[in-house]
Amino acid sequence: MRVMARNRRLALSIMDGGLFEFRRQLEYKTRFYGAAVIVADRWLPSSKTCSCCGSVKAELALSQRTYHCDACGHEIDRDLNAARNLERLAASSAVSACGKERSGAVRKPRVKRALKKQEPNSSLAA
Repeated sequence: MRVMARNRRLALSIMDGGLFEFRRQLEYKTRFYGAAVIVADRWLPSSKTCSCCGSVKAELALSQRTYHCDACGHEIDRDLNAARNLERLAASSAVSACGKERSGAVRKPRVKRALKKQEPNSSLAA
C-alpha cells in the first residue's frame, strides 16, 4: 500500500481497474436482462448546461455548489442540475431505430431446463 501511495500513476490505474470491472458487470447484467447502458461522453458539460433552457455556461468553478443560469435565471443545486441533464440524455437515447419509443427493459423469462438424464417414471410407464 505504501508503494501505491507514492506512485500516483499506479494508484490511478488500480482505481481505474475497479471502475472498469464495475462497468463490465453493469453492461453484462443489462444485456442479460435485455436493457442497455447509455454512456455519456466524458467531456459532456452536464454541470454547465442549464436543465431548464439548455444554455451552456463558459466557466463554472467547482466551489460553486448552486447553478445559476444567466439566460433564464433558473437556480438549482449543481449536482441535481447535472443529474437532470444526464437523465434527459438517457431518455433521448431510448428511441428505437424506427422512431418508436421503447417500452423499457424487457426481462428475459427464466425457465428451469429439464435435466438431460431422467429415469423413467414407473407410474407413467405401467
